[in-house]
Amino acid sequence: MKHIPKNIIKRCLQKSAKFLAYSYSAFIICYFILKLIFWDRIGIIALISTFSPLIFFPTFLLPIIGLLIIKKRWFTVISAIACFLLISWLHVKYFSPAPINITDSQPSIKILSHNLSWHKTQSPTLFKLIDQQKPDIIFLQEMVQAPTQRAFPGLKADYPYQIGTHSIGIFSKYPIVSSEILHLAGHPETQQRAIIKFNEQEVVIYNMQATGPWLKLSKKGRFLKVPVYKYDKRSPEIQDLVQRVERETLPVIVAGDFNMTDETQDYDRVQKVLQDSFRKSGWGFGFTWPHGWELKFLVKKSNWRLNYPVFRIDYIWYSKHWRAKSSSVLEATESDHLPVAAEIILLKEAKL
Repeated sequence: MKHIPKNIIKRCLQKSAKFLAYSYSAFIICYFILKLIFWDRIGIIALISTFSPLIFFPTFLLPIIGLLIIKKRWFTVISAIACFLLISWLHVKYFSPAPINITDSQPSIKILSHNLSWHKTQSPTLFKLIDQQKPDIIFLQEMVQAPTQRAFPGLKADYPYQIGTHSIGIFSKYPIVSSEILHLAGHPETQQRAIIKFNEQEVVIYNMQATGPWLKLSKKGRFLKVPVYKYDKRSPEIQDLVQRVERETLPVIVAGDFNMTDETQDYDRVQKVLQDSFRKSGWGFGFTWPHGWELKFLVKKSNWRLNYPVFRIDYIWYSKHWRAKSSSVLEATESDHLPVAAEIILLKEAKL
């Protein structure tokens, strides 16, 4: 085997770095232009948006590549400006919780929301989580009926007001005045709406489980199949929820698994009528899914697991009648979703 000269290897690496830097820059520019014009109306843009802010992190390498490899001042300056803008955006959006002025006289309510991932979450783990957090209201998704019927009577003393189906449930310390099962947009996925009595005030609560998007192989021509990002069931559900919230006259809390990230158009629709507790009072990216996924599709017969989630799809929202005191993503259970918690304060002017 012939020895490859170091200068040839160096030139190949330089050309590869230039190609990747220019290609990535063109990709980001095209993404922003298409998102500005079409947003989620183009499936590939909707798919890419779900990976934000992760897709922007290579931007931090561009000034280094420009300075050491490309050696063009214009590229180095532009990429340095892009880094500054990215840092500013990350700081404002993810690392700057809104300040809040509160007094002890303002009533607060603690909320816990968790997707149990069907059979995965064990009852002792969930009981431990509830005991640690001591929430006032618990929103659960993807419950399993038989284990739930056996286990949750143990919560009856602390949460005497309980409503649920085979897949979704609400457990409350406060009286539940009324409740109903929803199928937003007429889809099979189950949601709940209830009215509770909190601090002499009726409050509307929604327990949310949206249909998840997926990649589907679509036939193009006789022989070609391409992956297509399908989210057409989730969007009507989100729009149905938004329309319902707009008609509500009481204070509103919505919690659950929305199966959307905060860079999607569906998130923007919800944000127009409700406020995101983690965005207002949390710190960081708040990723909640997928925890503990086995990565056998990358390396067969491996025990590799994705133990750090890369998407935020679980939320606690509230109407203008509230302010967020705190919000956090909690430690993992056996589920592939991380639990989320928030404490929100009822404003004095919300009293009717």
